[in-house]
Amino acid sequence: MIDLTRRNFIKNVGFVSTATLLCGSLLGQNTLTSFLDSDREEENILSKFSKSTHSDAFLLDQTLLDCYNKAIVSWKENGYESSSNFCYNSQDGHLKMFPMHLHVAGAGKLDAVLLCFGKNSNGEWKTLKSLSGFDLEAINIAMKELQINNKNVDLSLYLFPAPIQKFDPYGFETNRGSVSLKTILSTEKTSTIIIVKERNTIVYEKEIVSQHTLSVSSILV
Repeated sequence: MIDLTRRNFIKNVGFVSTATLLCGSLLGQNTLTSFLDSDREEENILSKFSKSTHSDAFLLDQTLLDCYNKAIVSWKENGYESSSNFCYNSQDGHLKMFPMHLHVAGAGKLDAVLLCFGKNSNGEWKTLKSLSGFDLEAINIAMKELQINNKNVDLSLYLFPAPIQKFDPYGFETNRGSVSLKTILSTEKTSTIIIVKERNTIVYEKEIVSQHTLSVSSILV
C-alpha cells in the first residue's frame, strides 16, 4: 500500500483539458523521449514495461493491428507520426503503448503522445487513452516523488491505464485505483493537476507547472 502523505493543490482551476490533448507546440526537450528513453531506470517512466517491435506485436495479433490502424488515423491527419518501431508491453501483455510525435519542418519535434491500447477478457483490443506530453510530464514527477517512500512498489500499476476502462474524460482507471489528469493551458504557464488514488483513497495529488511553453493555440478534441 502506498503511504505517501497527501499533498495539497489549488482547488479552483480554470479551463481543463478533455480526454485527449493535442497540444500546440512544446518548446525545449521532447517530453516523451527524455522520460521514456533515459538510460537511468529511475528516470524512465516505462522501465517496468518490456519493448517489442511493431512487426512482432502485430504479427502475433491481427486484431491489435486493426485497432491501431483505426486509432492513428486522426493523429496522422494532425501531422503526428510514429516515434519509433517499438511499443511498450505490460507483463501480462494486455496493455500496449505506442509513442508518436508531431514533427514540423524547420522546428523539429513539437509534441509527443503515448497511445494506449488494452485487451479485454474476450481478447478484443480497445483504445484506452492518449497520454499527452503534459500528462507524461506529470506522471514522471508523480513517479519520482512516490518512489521516495515506496521503493519496492511497482508504480506502473498505479500510474498507467488498466486494460479495461470506463469513460472518464479527465483520467483513467489503473490496476490499483485511478489517475486524474487535468491540464490548464496558458501561453504564460501551463500546469497539470494529477490525482492518484489507490482504490478510493487519494495517495498523491499535486499541481505541476510544466517546463514547456505553448507557442501556438492548442487543439482539444
